[in-house]
Amino acid sequence: MSDNAKTIKVVDRRLFTADGDLREEHRQELERPAPAPAAADEKPAAPPEPVVETSEAFLGLLDMLAQTASLYLEGIPDPATGRRAVDLTAARQIIDSIVVLREKTRGRLSFEETNALDGLVGQLQLVFSNLATRGRGRPVPGTGPAPGARRG
Repeated sequence: MSDNAKTIKVVDRRLFTADGDLREEHRQELERPAPAPAAADEKPAAPPEPVVETSEAFLGLLDMLAQTASLYLEGIPDPATGRRAVDLTAARQIIDSIVVLREKTRGRLSFEETNALDGLVGQLQLVFSNLATRGRGRPVPGTGPAPGARRG
């Protein structure tokens, strides 16, 4: 070997020797006294129920998304003509985002947040559906019911 070669040290971490005997360092670990078991009459304490508090930031996010979807559903005035143009594609994207938010936060929201989220999704999907079917009594191409919409 050259003088520049590094020496590699191998440490055997197996519990038993080649003869099958327990290694001394592991024997000492096993012989340590075990911690005293809890009294038999004591029941293990149940973990406390997590308290889910209503987050004003979450409700603010829902409000912002609702306003954005409403703008698209009511129509945004065109600066050149002044006419309002309803954008069902953009509204559907916002509604789909809110549905995804509902699915991803299921079980982790307060009662108030869950009610606000479910109510918002229901209202927006109803308005969207009414606008999409306006006219000839059938959906406008590419604007069917929003994904996640419940069918009765």
